[in-house]
Amino acid sequence: MFTYLLMFYLATGSYAQQKKTFFSDAISLHIKSYKESCNRAVWNGDFDKLDILFDSLVNNHLKGTRLNELKIKMLEGGSMDFTDNELPILLTTTSGWFFKNKEEIEALNTLAEEFANSMKVIVLFWDTRKNIKDLAKQYNEFITIVYVDETSNADNDIINTYKHALGIPATFYVASDQTIVDINRGGLIKYYVKEEKEFFATNYSLYQKHIMKLLLKDELLRNTILSNTD
Repeated sequence: MFTYLLMFYLATGSYAQQKKTFFSDAISLHIKSYKESCNRAVWNGDFDKLDILFDSLVNNHLKGTRLNELKIKMLEGGSMDFTDNELPILLTTTSGWFFKNKEEIEALNTLAEEFANSMKVIVLFWDTRKNIKDLAKQYNEFITIVYVDETSNADNDIINTYKHALGIPATFYVASDQTIVDINRGGLIKYYVKEEKEFFATNYSLYQKHIMKLLLKDELLRNTILSNTD
């Protein structure tokens, strides 16, 4: 076990010292071929391949990239500068027309409170402030709500990079040094109305697993940076 952790630590240290590619640059380089592959899969009716293509893009090209400087409007007023955060971030995206199910939101609320001192949970709506005010009430005070108004031309770069490239939903796990540790689709999509405790538990476990990986990776990155400055 110790040998495994040591190898993981050394690998992380080498990884952290490499010059980071910005997320937007990685998207620009690989999004065309990704979309072409997705279009072929849809044309051939091979919808299961879409998840495989998404995971391949993330694992081969997006993990380890650096989050670009982001300043996004907060629902409560003002703007959030993502590069000013000292804690790791779970950033999940949605919109007024894509409804996260109640169990997923409940899981996010629970985890945001449990990990309030260790990380930030942020929900990004691709919508107007007016449209999301009521939807935002589903989230508790431990979650920060931000939004990008797609009717405004001011945020076109953000929209093209983070929404049009990966679609909705997308969840980013970002270390405190803005390294993107992982990206996935977030919680499970529910295709029926009935509320089930098991569905909450599944969403909770799914998010918690990725949060623990994020916090471990963040701690290792911090230790590597500190050891390099000694």
